[in-house]
Amino acid sequence: MKHPILSIGIALTQVFAVSAFAQGEAGTSKAPPPAAKVSAEEAAAARAHRRAEGAEAVRQQPVGETGQSKAAPSAQRASAEERAAARAKRKAEGAEAIKQQPDGEVGQSKAPPASK
Repeated sequence: MKHPILSIGIALTQVFAVSAFAQGEAGTSKAPPPAAKVSAEEAAAARAHRRAEGAEAVRQQPVGETGQSKAAPSAQRASAEERAAARAKRKAEGAEAIKQQPDGEVGQSKAPPASK
């Protein structure tokens, strides 16, 4: 009778010990020191300085980089003939690509294989 109770007691002690160490020791970490108070004038001066630096950085950034958008291309409506020509060109390129596709590739057309 002593052995099961002793085994259970040791197991429970280990479980509680692991939980206690996982939480860390109380009172060992110190709170950060309070931030120094800044006057309204100093805060305004620092804010103006940061804004000036940011504006200068944006002016020096090359066009097209992150943060600046490129000018939108001029919108020109294509005529019906131009669209039809472009569609025919894409269709012809697609048909040519299908013809040149090697056998056994994924996406092979369902046409019967050429006899040899």
